[in-house]
Amino acid sequence: MRKIISIFSVVLMLTGCPGGKPAPHARYTYINDEKLCFSVDKKDVLNYYRIESNQEKGYVVIKNDEELHLIYPDDCINVKWKYGYSYAVSYGLNDKGYIHRFFIDNNGQLTNMEY
Repeated sequence: MRKIISIFSVVLMLTGCPGGKPAPHARYTYINDEKLCFSVDKKDVLNYYRIESNQEKGYVVIKNDEELHLIYPDDCINVKWKYGYSYAVSYGLNDKGYIHRFFIDNNGQLTNMEY
């Protein structure tokens, strides 16, 4: 009995605990003024998106949509960016998760965050 418990413990330690979804990969979006496109490739399919910003009260969801099946140019949306804040755009493209982090300064200049 002791041997079985020992073997079970070793197997459990080697396999580890099951994890959740894998972390999203870094990938830039295409931003031109208030227009945001997730891809310009007509083979890519947008599944979902979520835009967050660290404004006055912590992170705020600016815009989101789920259960999509959009291809370019229908995968482009309009977003009214507030200057002086950083943003995180999480999105699904071809059933894979991606994220784009950036900062828009008070002059409207976009700077991509380091990955």
